[in-house]
Amino acid sequence: MNHKKLQTLSLIPIVVISLFYLTYLIKWEPIIVGVFRELLLLPSILTQLVISGYFLFKIFKKESKINAYILLNFLFTFLLILSFNI
Repeated sequence: MNHKKLQTLSLIPIVVISLFYLTYLIKWEPIIVGVFRELLLLPSILTQLVISGYFLFKIFKKESKINAYILLNFLFTFLLILSFNI
């Protein structure tokens, strides 16, 4: 997969996790949202962590530079890790 395409695809887990977090904040919990949350949340979190590790590896090997997509990915991963420590 192309590095540029992966940067664009890395937005999908961010959108999925943000969507379910917003439904949690506004306390909107119909059954169908709960079903999709259970099916999509864990794979999205794991995908987010793996993609961040991949980007970090590429930056350390100096094969990639930090751009807006990668910075957004790192920021969101940092917030995601902080949410587990509460």
